[in-house]
Amino acid sequence: MPAASARLTGMRVMEPPADVPISFGMRRHSCRVILFVFGGKVTMILQTRTRGGARKKRAVVAVQVAVLLIVLIGFAALTVDVGAMYNTRADLQRTADSAALAAAAMLANADGGNPLDLARTAAVSYTGRNAVFGREMTLDTGTDVIFGRATLNAETGQFDFVPTTVAPDAVRVAVRHTRRSVNGSVPLYFASIFGIGSTEMTAEATAVLQPRDIAVVADLSASHNDDSELFGYRNGDVNLLDVWAAVPVERGVNGVGDGVNPPPPGDPLNPAPAPGRGPGFPGDGGRDPGTADTGGQRGPTFGRLYWWGDSLDDTYDPATDPGMIHLPQNQDWSDEDIRVSLRYIGYTPDEVAALMSDSFDGSQDSTGEYGYTNRVAVALGLARWDSGLPRGLWQQVGVDPTDAGNGNNWVGGGELTWLVDWPFNGGSWSDYIYNHVRRENTRSVRSNPDFRYKFGLKTLYNYALDRRSSHADAPDLANTPHQPMQAVKDAVSFLARYVEALDTDDLMSLEIYGTVARHEVDLTPEHVQVWSRLEHMQAGHYDSWTNMGGGLERAIEELTSPRARSASGKMIILLTDGIANVDANGQTGNFPGGAAYALEQAQRASDLGLRIFAVSVGFGADQSLMSQIADIGRGEHFHAEGSIEEYSAQLAEIFRRLGGTRPVELIQ
Repeated sequence: MPAASARLTGMRVMEPPADVPISFGMRRHSCRVILFVFGGKVTMILQTRTRGGARKKRAVVAVQVAVLLIVLIGFAALTVDVGAMYNTRADLQRTADSAALAAAAMLANADGGNPLDLARTAAVSYTGRNAVFGREMTLDTGTDVIFGRATLNAETGQFDFVPTTVAPDAVRVAVRHTRRSVNGSVPLYFASIFGIGSTEMTAEATAVLQPRDIAVVADLSASHNDDSELFGYRNGDVNLLDVWAAVPVERGVNGVGDGVNPPPPGDPLNPAPAPGRGPGFPGDGGRDPGTADTGGQRGPTFGRLYWWGDSLDDTYDPATDPGMIHLPQNQDWSDEDIRVSLRYIGYTPDEVAALMSDSFDGSQDSTGEYGYTNRVAVALGLARWDSGLPRGLWQQVGVDPTDAGNGNNWVGGGELTWLVDWPFNGGSWSDYIYNHVRRENTRSVRSNPDFRYKFGLKTLYNYALDRRSSHADAPDLANTPHQPMQAVKDAVSFLARYVEALDTDDLMSLEIYGTVARHEVDLTPEHVQVWSRLEHMQAGHYDSWTNMGGGLERAIEELTSPRARSASGKMIILLTDGIANVDANGQTGNFPGGAAYALEQAQRASDLGLRIFAVSVGFGADQSLMSQIADIGRGEHFHAEGSIEEYSAQLAEIFRRLGGTRPVELIQ
């Protein structure tokens, strides 16, 4: 083909400067070698000048085929070796990547042994599992596994790797197929014809424990104190005694006040002890005879509410509990302990008879209080009745006659002098007496009707948990171990300390939800801020319902805020003991709407690349909903239940796992 034509078809023709003589048998021929280069390939054509006709042409073709066959074999050999090298390179990189990822994941394991040793073992294991072009590779852990810390460079947007074995968060793995490595060099198949029998290859990969932005979303609805309330005593899980014992003693008043003390419960014929001598009285430290050998006073006492009584276990019977005082409505009281106590305090027989009578239980006085409420307050030593009756107690203590009552048998609210302050910010003694202990539809009474009309420290603190759980009403409860709130606090504290110990640049925030969801703590590297804030909160802290969807929404807002980092993994830890019952419009009691709102926010979080780990506590939690949320959020659902001790231990293990659930990323 002429050179001009070759140029027109995209070919390049190379011709030698002169004919090349070639011998075929006994004859010599003049031959011109023409090389065509087209698409990177070389084609060689021999032009011969002979005078032998058809026989000469056949000889030329034979020569051409022979020469071309040699060329084709060369290219085939080159293709095989290049392909082997290409596949070896790909296998080496894949092996290095998997080994680096596996090794880096072990750096978050603080409980299974030395993290560096675990990482080396993982790197060797994963290297051996990934064959390189059919060959098993090994590592020299002294030189091929390098630990370090990876820091995101704000200017380049890339991670800078600095070798160190002090709190490393990254691993660099080199898989070597070299002459001096234990794996040897890469063998070649056909290049040895040219004296090249092997080549050397190395692949490196660096993986880092990706720093996390963690939003802890805690349920602070009122049900988070249910395991400390009386209605659950049949399960043996009620720790109401611990709640009372955690309240400062000075929140109560020992004895009745005014220097007069009631006698202890027991045989009414026994003479009453002198003031300061009986159990629970001032002077002996408030020793509690209902709990053996307790020594000093365990919690505050109020009037005759000074004896804890029997332990709350599955054998407990409120009907026989000596720490409970039975004062029914619309009945004359026949309890001789009460009668003797009132006489000991100094009430006259006429006053005692009026206090023991139910004649005015259903009557309301000018203050709106019922006669029943007022006489209970007097019988419990919470208030003094300045009756106005002749030679009554009011005269003995020096009350001005103009301040005393009208002298009838009705215990009116205007005739009371309160001796014991109400211990909480919200509620009152009257509310405790009339609207709680007297009621027949409280959860404790539904669990056992014998709790009705029973007054004591148990029902007083149960009232606080059931009806006054908010921080505004009873701030002391924040420092008590009410359950499962305390178990959740302990678990979050464990998580914060665990993550802190890993020293991996994680940030943590706190979101809470009751009826309204609130953002409490910004994303911060000071994890102590999260658990210390939660430590000072309580079940029903702000309000009572369970706005799970709102809690997820607050987490999404924080994890997409300017405080969140672009290169971090985003994790939501959702905690609850109950059922979502607040919808997207804030309507309470809407159970289908509450679940729909939670699922909607879970999907939104997933679409934004946020992972959700759902943790439920207790038998009442909606585990099906929590599983759906975790599935949508590409995370896991964990559940803890059983006794307080059992689910506390389960929560600790769950949060240990969550602390080590770290995303791992290849950065080089």
